[in-house]
Amino acid sequence: MRIRKLLVQFLSLALTTSAITSNTPCTADEIAPPDFAWWREARFGMFVHWGLYSEAGSVWKERFLPGWSEWMLNRKKIPPEEYYAELMPRFDPADFDANAWVLAAKNAGMKYIVITTKHHEGFANWPSAVSDRDIAATKFGKPISEGGRGRDPLRELADACERHGMKLGFYYSLLDWAHPDYLPRREWDVRPIDGAEYSRYAQFMRAQVKELLDGRYGKIAVLWGDGDWEHGAREHTSDEIVAMARALQTGILVNNRWALPGDYATPENSIPDAMLDRPWETCMTLNGSWGYARDDHDFKTAPVVLQNLADIVSKGGNYLLNIGPDGRGRIDTESLAVLVGIGQWMQAHSTSIYRNGHTPLPIPEWGRWTMGTNQDGSTTINAHIFSSPKSGLIRLDGVIDNPAAVRVIGGEFAAPTFRREGPDLVANLDPAVQEAISKTSAHSVVAIDFATPPRILTAPVIVGDDRMFVGTTTVRFVPPPTGATIHVTTDGSQPNANTLALTSNSQGEFVIVLDRTSTLRARTSWQGNMSNAETTLSFVRSELLPAKKCGDTIGLDARVIAGTFEIVPANDVFENAAQKSVIQSVAIPVGVPADRYAIQIRGMIDVPASGVYRFEIASDDGSELWIDGVRIIDNGGLHGAVPKVGDVALAIGCHDLDVRMFESVGSEALALRWRLPMTTQFAEIPLEAFRSKQ
Repeated sequence: MRIRKLLVQFLSLALTTSAITSNTPCTADEIAPPDFAWWREARFGMFVHWGLYSEAGSVWKERFLPGWSEWMLNRKKIPPEEYYAELMPRFDPADFDANAWVLAAKNAGMKYIVITTKHHEGFANWPSAVSDRDIAATKFGKPISEGGRGRDPLRELADACERHGMKLGFYYSLLDWAHPDYLPRREWDVRPIDGAEYSRYAQFMRAQVKELLDGRYGKIAVLWGDGDWEHGAREHTSDEIVAMARALQTGILVNNRWALPGDYATPENSIPDAMLDRPWETCMTLNGSWGYARDDHDFKTAPVVLQNLADIVSKGGNYLLNIGPDGRGRIDTESLAVLVGIGQWMQAHSTSIYRNGHTPLPIPEWGRWTMGTNQDGSTTINAHIFSSPKSGLIRLDGVIDNPAAVRVIGGEFAAPTFRREGPDLVANLDPAVQEAISKTSAHSVVAIDFATPPRILTAPVIVGDDRMFVGTTTVRFVPPPTGATIHVTTDGSQPNANTLALTSNSQGEFVIVLDRTSTLRARTSWQGNMSNAETTLSFVRSELLPAKKCGDTIGLDARVIAGTFEIVPANDVFENAAQKSVIQSVAIPVGVPADRYAIQIRGMIDVPASGVYRFEIASDDGSELWIDGVRIIDNGGLHGAVPKVGDVALAIGCHDLDVRMFESVGSEALALRWRLPMTTQFAEIPLEAFRSKQ
């Protein structure tokens, strides 16, 4: 994996620099992988936004500003000197009680806390040796000998988390509106930029992150970045920061907001419609603001939060629910009341949340499913009933094993009796049960226990993701549950019990061989009953693009043009490029403008074998990949560092390569990888594969 490789490469250098001290606990070869075990078990955490903005409470010059209070400096266009001069002397959270914060989270059923150590305003919630915009500059943090309270809230929070068995994570903003070296400045910020250097700000960031992770606050489970959209990973030195984090804190999880993919995705104030293809965590406000906002009383209710939690867990995600304590360090009474309501439900129902995840069943209109493995090896499918089903039925489509027991967690009503309808388990909720469901304070949960993991007739699963082939291809299916049969058609017609039934070959595989372009449809049956779930995929037979004579020189030609673009420019737009250079691989050349430019990289690519290649191009903003005059990937549009893939059948030898990319404003990224024929993992393209055009 490219990022992993870069992290290790950097670490070997960083161990000899000030980025990591000589007493770093591990070397490059000893870096532990991210520890997801606790995170997947926990499922529920508390986000805390707290800083100088908490003292303001979204009020500036006696006027309340609706919206996100932590953005007040930017939204009100307040000069940083004025902002700090007003709020720093006032910030004295003498009522801060770390134990109270941690217990509020723990009693609500949360398993970890992520706190803002520095938000976009630039204020550090700890004594930072490289900044005077920190807690040590306030009455709260100044030494007692200087008339202060001598307190460090991160130290107190870390101690409380350890005391109560709570995991602790640190949020850190890459964006800093107040730092003199942070660029670009807001358009209303009149401070001179002469002498400002972003590279110096990046050094400042690395130093602060090191302070947070060097052990003074004990074990840190998560490094939660944010504010990466104005620069790319290269400018942020994100690879170095993440490598340092992994060296200093074994198994630490790093999110995807360091201008890098990170370990997990972080949808904000939204819940995906379906499972993501990687670990993920939704962060969400409890009211309308992340930071404390004095007049914002639009709080979510405990039942709404709990439905969100069940929805998120049902799709394999985590829920990071935010609170915003005030400038005195107090959690407001409305937030506490919601947390108490959540905790009351979690006391009885947490077994349907912890260690639970996705269930391969259709999403029901009445609620959500979660599924977890118990310590004794048994499995429980939990029916989270948000509202009584219109049909009066709870149907487990395709669950062909009978449950060992059925329980109502919390005991709001008697457990329903299940019956079998072909491959489905079905429970009928009588009117008394439906009335009981409607009267519960939050949603009800019916737990269906199985002695072993239940067999579920899901849509047949195909191994691998190759959809283009040369000659013939063998399509392999994951074996169906014992006693079930996979039925397949290749002409686009719907399978039924009379269509082709796959049987295992001598290797125990369920396969079908295709020799032409086909639309494959597959369903599963059990005891003559067809499952409703279906897989439909198209496979395309392709001819190899013939190879051409290779160029003699290693390297690629790059052309850069300045301008504002919203689509990838055509080839002829680059004819009069002012900047031309020879580069060694597909990457942003040295010396390009910070923003508003387009790049074309041309040459040849030498492929080592004939077959189907999958290319992945990741760019910020839009990009295209052309091979032998054919557009293989269209990754156009204005977006972040989004990867996109495309397949092409190539004969061994050299082929024309053309990569085009444009950058609007903000961060930038460009990278190209390939997956060789008959392999499953992407790899870096070796430099010797890039050649000049003949």
